[in-house]
Amino acid sequence: MRKPIFALALVSGLAIVVMLGCGGGSMSNSPAPTPQGSGSLVVMATDAPLCNVFSFTVTITGATLTPQGGGTPVSILPSGQTITLDFARLMDFTNALSFASVPAGTYTQLTLTLANPQLTVVDVNQNPPAPVPISTTLTTATVSIALNPAITVTSGGTVGMLIDFHMFRSVQTDASGQVTGSVNPVISVVQTSPSGTDGLGRLDDLHGIVQSVSTTASGSFTGSFTLQTRGGTGLVFTVNVTGTTEFDRVAGLSALTAGTFVDVDAMVDTSGNIVANEVDVEGAVDTQGRAAFDGVVLAVTRDSGGNATQFNLLVLEEFPEVEESIPLRSPLTVNVSALTLFVIARPGMNEAHLEFNPTTVGVGQHVVARGLFHTGTPNTLDAGIVVLRPQVVRGQFASLLGVGSDGKTGGFSLVPCSSLFGGQAIHTFTFADTEFYGVSDLNGLRTQPPIQAKGLLFYEPGQITANGISVPPPSMVMEARRVHQPNP
Repeated sequence: MRKPIFALALVSGLAIVVMLGCGGGSMSNSPAPTPQGSGSLVVMATDAPLCNVFSFTVTITGATLTPQGGGTPVSILPSGQTITLDFARLMDFTNALSFASVPAGTYTQLTLTLANPQLTVVDVNQNPPAPVPISTTLTTATVSIALNPAITVTSGGTVGMLIDFHMFRSVQTDASGQVTGSVNPVISVVQTSPSGTDGLGRLDDLHGIVQSVSTTASGSFTGSFTLQTRGGTGLVFTVNVTGTTEFDRVAGLSALTAGTFVDVDAMVDTSGNIVANEVDVEGAVDTQGRAAFDGVVLAVTRDSGGNATQFNLLVLEEFPEVEESIPLRSPLTVNVSALTLFVIARPGMNEAHLEFNPTTVGVGQHVVARGLFHTGTPNTLDAGIVVLRPQVVRGQFASLLGVGSDGKTGGFSLVPCSSLFGGQAIHTFTFADTEFYGVSDLNGLRTQPPIQAKGLLFYEPGQITANGISVPPPSMVMEARRVHQPNP
């Protein structure tokens, strides 16, 4: 199974890149002169899930490459830089960590120094379900990973490296499957190669706050903007724009302004540039009580008509960072009004043309809620906009619902392993452009091993039909962009 940690690109075409933040300063991927005899290294991270672990953060305080035959290790992080990652957020996503200049040569070992592990689960027996921190310890703070095959950096060249943190094997559980809090880091690393239109890596979940905008053309780029990830302490990356970049809810690059929260579908080209395919603008944030909160819906309160009037959100990211007021990994009560706008971050994935509105907000969805927040008991947010974002659900294949002549268009029933869904099966629909990994199409799905389905998740209170398949109400429905079931 694929479960990456730090990395530069895509492994077996599975990983999707999401830029996450780091503490202790900022970093840019803007092209810079490479010292003679050096090359560029793009480092990214990804992971696979562990059921019922909603957050697993750890700080990387050091990362070095050891040259073949020995010698002085080379740091791939700037001096004094640390990076804090939430690996539970990286299920089938990839996270860009670093764009480093590295002396040309062959490297046979990566050494990581880790600190400050924090595990968070959700207690579904509380009403509403609530996050619970688990006392967490690392069995070792330093992990050395042999690079086989070795990674070779050429002078003036660009290399991608994908670090895979196997959370499923690293986080220890007891005989009943409960998380113990002991983490024995299991990590693997691969060098990535350019792949079709995805370059060195595909970043379809990159989001943050725009810091600056440039409409100055350079080469094939018509302009760029800088993006700060993970609130106020995140990495700053330069995102390049081309003539084919699509902008949603804004006229174009010239209309994009600093202080705006955006969601970007992008890729890293073979020169190490981040290139935007689509920029989804979700509104302005500031430090005067208005912020965007990214997380998972824990519970929903509805009126007599089935419309959500408020929902509880497990906060996993903040833009900007307002942790002193609204702590990360805490619950936030989101108030919904008639003026709240509901949108889909990746409308192109909505091939069944389902609606996202107050009636289709459901437990387990991954959303961003933006608006005015208020501290108190509980902390609350008056939502101006709620954005449905792509997510991955892990579970067991139960049965086929229907298969078209192409083997891909149809659907299947997926029983999620997360107790937040209460054992309710998710009706998962696939389409001609759905990507299958580990199996060729719907006909290859098996009851074992577990499946990971990535796409848009809806709560449907009424009966719907998709791909000729009727879904009885109420149901959870996913439109899957990719389905991954590892080979046995």
